[in-house]
This record gives sequence, C-alpha cells and structure tokens, in this order.
Amino acid sequence: MKKYILLIAIIFASCAEQKQEPKTAGYFILDEEQTYMIGSDETTDFMKKWIDAHNERDMETILSMEKDDIKIELPDGSEINGKDEHSKVLESSFFANNVTWTPYWMLPYTGVKGNKTWLIGGFQLKSNVDGVENVVLHMGDIQLVDGLVSRIIVYEKQPKKK
Repeated sequence: MKKYILLIAIIFASCAEQKQEPKTAGYFILDEEQTYMIGSDETTDFMKKWIDAHNERDMETILSMEKDDIKIELPDGSEINGKDEHSKVLESSFFANNVTWTPYWMLPYTGVKGNKTWLIGGFQLKSNVDGVENVVLHMGDIQLVDGLVSRIIVYEKQPKKK
C-alpha cells in the first residue's frame, strides 16, 4: 500500500505545472538589462483595427485609438506631434491621395524591463495621385501606452521597379 501511495505522489509531483521564466531575447544598446518577449495577439488585432480605420477614412475611430500626445517620427526626420497635427496630415495627404495601408507582417513584443508594449511590422502604402499609382514600403515600430498608440517610428523603402 505504501508503494502505491508513493507511486501516486510521484505521479502527481511530476504532473505539477513547473513555473518557468518567460523566454526573452534581444537587447537595447541604451539599457543592457533590457530584453524582449513575444507580445499578445490582442496588440496585433488592435493595430489591424487602427489600420482599417485609416483605410475607411474614419477619423473619429483613428483619433480615439491614439494618445493625445502621439508622436510619429517619419523617415525624412520630420515629426508629427499630437492628435491635432496627425488629423491635419491625414486629411491633407493620406486621405487626399487615396492611400491604402496594407500590413504584410506584424510582430507584437514587450520590453521585459518596464513592461512596454510595442509592435513592429511591414506595411505597403499605395497611393494614387493624378492617376499615377505609387507604392512605398514602410516598417513601423509602434508603441502602445495604456492601450493607445503613443509613438511610431517609420522607416521607408522603395520597392524595385517592375
């Protein structure tokens, strides 16, 4: 009987969930203790809704998903600061040039130290100005704070001409 009790105890002990530290990777040159781990698909879903709102020209939804002090750092070194400035740029450029924004990859990640939420992704932006179609590829590093878009760093690449 004691052997059976011991056997059952061993089986339960081996089946108990082992607490493991999350697997992290990477580094940040300004903070050598910083590492990153894969984030939540909820972040990806949120970003898809924000992108859809751009393509639907739904300014109210776009702005409701952003921090008041949103900062967007563009490839040419210029910046968009705040919701008001962002809405003006969208109206005068993005919407006026009939831009469509298509994500082709996204990866949410979290900075372990400070628990900061980010998403990095690749995006195709297609516009039509005076009947001429233009395609630009962007990669964006997008930070969310309190569940809202707070900061975007945009990198740009021109695709090969066909």
